[in-house]
Amino acid sequence: LPLCSSSSPAPSPSLLARPIASSLPTASSSHHRASAPPLSSLRMGGANVPRVPYKAPGEQGYQFMDIWNRLYRERIMYIGQDLDDEFANQMVAVMLWLSQEDDSSDIQLYFNCPGGEVRAGLAVYDTMNSCRFGVQTLNLGIAAAISAYLCGAGDKGKRMALPNARFLLQTPKLEDMGLSQVLYGQASDVEIEAQEILRMREKVYKGYMQFCDKDYETIRKDLTRDLYLTSVEAVDYGLIDRMLLPLVRTDEDYKKIAKDSANFG
Repeated sequence: LPLCSSSSPAPSPSLLARPIASSLPTASSSHHRASAPPLSSLRMGGANVPRVPYKAPGEQGYQFMDIWNRLYRERIMYIGQDLDDEFANQMVAVMLWLSQEDDSSDIQLYFNCPGGEVRAGLAVYDTMNSCRFGVQTLNLGIAAAISAYLCGAGDKGKRMALPNARFLLQTPKLEDMGLSQVLYGQASDVEIEAQEILRMREKVYKGYMQFCDKDYETIRKDLTRDLYLTSVEAVDYGLIDRMLLPLVRTDEDYKKIAKDSANFG
């Protein structure tokens, strides 16, 4: 369970732990560019994650813990990396713990996620539905593929995005299923994998039908290719309920700003 004390080591390398110099192009390192990991392979956690003071109820002194664990205690879960099996297991464990601690208070899921594996995301989705607490979702930057699916899976009326946030809706691909981009083996084996991909695709379509209140043919047609949505477009599409503005505004102010979509993105 990621809710550890300040002395517990974090399980994964940090996004902030990557040396800055390694990302700068130099003559001596140019031949290593092909082997450099993509940005989406960077992970949250690690030794260099910011640590903040926390005073537990009933204690007089403060203890320092990493910022992610501090957010967990406020029922906030930040998804800032690819949603793989390891990270999904941590999310499931934290949600189960929060449900046992208090099943009447909402949890908040903050997304800045480039995507992930479908099976991992569906495990998180089923856990969200099996817990009694409400789920608020907020897209901070990018919610792509399965993270866009989870962002739309929050409680209706509680699904939000910031003005410059982006959504990318996609159908499941081979890599999203944890498979290589090329299938090998006998024809019968390839057929089994193809049927599984089609089955997961239907599941994703039906999920978006429920989240967006749209019919099957509309979802299927829209997801034939990658579908990018701004915050305003996501509200119109039904994926989220509202766009958060930095200042308190009236409905007329919102409509006036939303009409000029050039201000966003």
